[in-house]
Amino acid sequence: MANIPELLQRYADYISAGDKEGILSLYAPDATIEIPVGGPVHRGIGAIRKFYTENELAQEVRIVGACCVAGREAAVPMRARIARDGQVLELDVIDVVEVDEAGRLKRLRAFFDLAGARPAS
Repeated sequence: MANIPELLQRYADYISAGDKEGILSLYAPDATIEIPVGGPVHRGIGAIRKFYTENELAQEVRIVGACCVAGREAAVPMRARIARDGQVLELDVIDVVEVDEAGRLKRLRAFFDLAGARPAS
């Protein structure tokens, strides 16, 4: 079984480094992402690659609390630093993930609302 907290730390590190290939390496070929929840669901590594290629990554993502793991699923609180309209903002995010038998991300759902963004401290 994968060490899910370590997997999520690598995910945050790859985003912060702008390493899209690193991010993609964490996903199973048939994975799905929903970023943010309520937006389109992207299915399969090709669609996930397109999503990360066409969208700007956060400048930084940090895990800011305990990763709650139940079997192959987990939820983790994160804080993202984003550039928007000439400002640097912080945004609270809860990522909910499921991993496959090989320890790869099978599903990632990011819960956030841009209306909750605030000036970065």
